[in-house]
Amino acid sequence: MNQKYMSIGNLKLLPILFHTRQRIDFRHMAEIEETKTSEVDLLSVSVKNLTCYRNDFPVFSDVSFQLHPGEQLFIIGSNGSGKTTLLKTLMGLSSKFEGDIHIPPHETAYLGHLNGLKPELTVGDNHRFWLKLENLPISHNLLEYFEVDDLAETPVRLLSEGQKRKVALAGALETGKRIWVLDEPFNGLDQKGQDLLAELIQRHCEKMGIVVLTSHLEPISSPTQYLALDEYRSLKPVN
Repeated sequence: MNQKYMSIGNLKLLPILFHTRQRIDFRHMAEIEETKTSEVDLLSVSVKNLTCYRNDFPVFSDVSFQLHPGEQLFIIGSNGSGKTTLLKTLMGLSSKFEGDIHIPPHETAYLGHLNGLKPELTVGDNHRFWLKLENLPISHNLLEYFEVDDLAETPVRLLSEGQKRKVALAGALETGKRIWVLDEPFNGLDQKGQDLLAELIQRHCEKMGIVVLTSHLEPISSPTQYLALDEYRSLKPVN
């Protein structure tokens, strides 16, 4: 078993164990033969021949893609196709896989399909928590952008689902990470909220950021790559 350390968005995690059949590179592929790794290489995301498992059955098989600064991957698929599984595997939250993954964890912000907010705390307290984890100065820029800054003193438990999603997005993305990994980020948002998020994603890519997202909606932003996971489904159990 190989011991690795992970940093997921704003969270510092304890050591995670990976089976030796897996190879995941969280050291930015430092041992490239007799070459210097450029900044573009460091900020790229690559997946090669990835197969993920659930209860010893492959959810999908042999998925490969590569993203460079300025690119966006839009992942689609039916329920159970493995969209969430893929993102969790990228972030080191699932160890049941085979294949090669390269993603720089210290430059990656992750928001799952759950908002990860503390309901008893106010909007402002939740937002400050995200930023303090990264030792960043307090900023309400994205709370203002998503038009929820006026709720700063309101407990999260009193918010609508759309408002909670906006607060979660503001916290995760205010940290200034260059790579965004977002699971169904448009869920719960009204049309204006969806438009605001799509514009934010587009601007992030124009500034040479990278975005990986899943959605059951038609793309509102302009992805540079698509991944249809249903095409990689496997119906055979693992021997």
